[in-house]
Amino acid sequence: MSDRLFETLKKWGIKNYKIIDKEAIKEITLGASILATGGGGDPEIGLLWAYKVLDEGKTIVMIDPMDIPDDILVASPATLGAPVVLTEKPPSHEVLSNAISNLERYMKKNLQATIPIECGGVNSTLAYAAAGEFGVPVIDVDGMNRAFPELQMTSWVTFGVNASPTVSCDDRGNVTIIDTKDDNKMAENIARRVAMAYGGISWIATYPMTGKQVKEASILNSQSIAWELGKAVYRARAKHLDPVEEMLKSLKATRNVVGIKAFKGKIIDISREFGGESSKGFSLGKVKMEGLEDYKGRIAEIDFQNEWLILKIDGKTRCLPPDLIAIVDPETGEPIRTDIMKYGYRGTIILIPAHERMRSPKGIELFGPKYFGYKEDYVPVEELNREV
Repeated sequence: MSDRLFETLKKWGIKNYKIIDKEAIKEITLGASILATGGGGDPEIGLLWAYKVLDEGKTIVMIDPMDIPDDILVASPATLGAPVVLTEKPPSHEVLSNAISNLERYMKKNLQATIPIECGGVNSTLAYAAAGEFGVPVIDVDGMNRAFPELQMTSWVTFGVNASPTVSCDDRGNVTIIDTKDDNKMAENIARRVAMAYGGISWIATYPMTGKQVKEASILNSQSIAWELGKAVYRARAKHLDPVEEMLKSLKATRNVVGIKAFKGKIIDISREFGGESSKGFSLGKVKMEGLEDYKGRIAEIDFQNEWLILKIDGKTRCLPPDLIAIVDPETGEPIRTDIMKYGYRGTIILIPAHERMRSPKGIELFGPKYFGYKEDYVPVEELNREV
């Protein structure tokens, strides 16, 4: 597999690539989990699979998107469904391999690289593990630079790249091919129903596209952004620095954006529905936090649908989708996910501007506040917090 991988890189004329070892994948996973805005599933699931791939002597290589040929076939291996079910039903690599193999048969072309669908706790790492299994490179991109609950919520769709065909599999050998052409919302609806029929979780190969489309429509170098963010947190732990401040420095260095430390508090109330039929597999609800230290006497409320969506502090809106809300442990920088949070958890809320490719008019239509049922118009997080 490794020989084939390096032969491919040589054929493409790629000399600059990054070998992803255990330390690297651990750092990328942590950074992606922070950017996952409370969602993305249990990062340990994808991380352990990537470790297994490396332990078997397989090689994982990440390459720059601008170096790939225009005519290659790439796709995203991912999981779709209820995060809590994913924790109870972790995958075997055969299931995702089955999805990729069936996508190749349907497309009548071999997969030549993988791309993460999002910066998510599990979905980022799955693309690396699958790349190692199949002997192909993973490309330094994704479709969000965060996590979002629905399949069509990507920069790819805003540029006219479609999720179809999507192949969905379960651990019993069932395979569903979803091809709704350019109706990406329909693809999401069907994929969601299939996941529920499978028992709450499915394993998919989705967003087949060309190398040219990858370059035109992706969040470029998003994996490097996550990697540097993870490195910053591990560096803070090793040197006893403030992990939140190190995160903000990293985001300024890699994206030239100013992240905002908006609140510090503890969870005092949770309203949550775990991924059942009535919620279509989503974890839905609201969390209330009571302020600590400089924020004592203040209240933060956050709605979520798998991921954190909207933040209000003392009743005033401070962040709207697609901008990012992350709650992290103030001592370790570890992200607090919507599926594991508990009463009494303490966290610092960080707000991060969404990537510019997610803030286009089409993006705001597809995954802005109105799509999620909020009556507010989208206002960039920088403006919402300018006078605070």
